[in-house]
Amino acid sequence: MTRFTKILLAGVALAASGSIVRAADLTEPVGPVVVETNGGFYLGSVSSLTFLDDTSFAAGGARVGTDYDVGYYSGVRAGYSFGDMGYVSPRVELEVGYGNASVDNHRVSGVGAISSIDSFGDASTILGYVNGYLDIPLGGQLSAITPYVGGGVGVMNLELRRQGVAGVATLMDDDDTRFAYHLDAGVGINIQELGLFTNFALLTNTTFDIGYRFTAADDFSFTARDGSRSETDFRSHAVIVGFRKSF
Repeated sequence: MTRFTKILLAGVALAASGSIVRAADLTEPVGPVVVETNGGFYLGSVSSLTFLDDTSFAAGGARVGTDYDVGYYSGVRAGYSFGDMGYVSPRVELEVGYGNASVDNHRVSGVGAISSIDSFGDASTILGYVNGYLDIPLGGQLSAITPYVGGGVGVMNLELRRQGVAGVATLMDDDDTRFAYHLDAGVGINIQELGLFTNFALLTNTTFDIGYRFTAADDFSFTARDGSRSETDFRSHAVIVGFRKSF
């Protein structure tokens, strides 16, 4: 065998081996890229103890300011979580609810405070919001606890219902609807990740929320029983609790 023939055969063998390696590379299975997410739809509720700031209205040529007892709010919500996106997990939801706070006492300009026994009525609200939140997963040993911040915008119907003074009359019984917003901050707690109630299927994928909510709406217009017209604002602070069950 000549030297040229040996070189030619060696080249053919090298080329063949390279082709085999390239073919193996082309046929090697490539697994799909998996992006972990904990997003999805959820249903839930929200309730609160509400501390309503004073409201006021005009009646009989005087200005009547109203203090309230601690009130309550209850609502239902449906939303969607987009899952983990870096350091946060955004979600959006719709919320509707009802709130109420009873009158503690009225204060009449030029007269002073009317006793709680003689003051009556309440303030009731019907609210509808579009909410947005950012969950902030902590991970590791704190994975069961997820802080959140957010809020919502929508509408509020505020009714100053049968507010008046015993022995005098019902001075105000009217309602109005205005734009409203709220700001929230709190934590979501996955009870089963804490090792509690692990045998309760109802609590699977359930997050309990506890936090703070500030709610505001401006320029409600009311007409008293004697025809006096006036405006007032709504402000409240609340300790909120609730749950979200993901599907």
